[in-house]
Amino acid sequence: MAKILIVDDEPDVLEFQKAFLTRRKHEVVIAGNAREAIEVATKELPEVVFCDVRIDSDRAGFEVLEAIKKIKPDAVVYLITGLIDSDTEEQGLSMGAKEVLTKPLPNDVLEKKINEALSSLKEDFHVRPD
Repeated sequence: MAKILIVDDEPDVLEFQKAFLTRRKHEVVIAGNAREAIEVATKELPEVVFCDVRIDSDRAGFEVLEAIKKIKPDAVVYLITGLIDSDTEEQGLSMGAKEVLTKPLPNDVLEKKINEALSSLKEDFHVRPD
């Protein structure tokens, strides 16, 4: 399974998603703000990250994305927002986010995105013969 970081300023969202993913045998770490997210990412080196764009400020999620990509460039990062617009999506994708998703994020979508991320990570590590 995967090590997953969930970043959201809503404690209920953090606990609900953590419980759901833990039952599915993932190792889950959580953070409630940008500073904490960067600290946790530095220590835990998650493979998959779900980060709310508007945690501490309207754009704090982008700061987290940028920091995580420096800490662990191969991490698969999904940005999450309640209001998706082309600027948010373009900026997130150009900074290395895998995708920008809209809130609320149902459990089946969460699980599907984790499986997609793990598949892409495995493909990246697959060594092809000469």
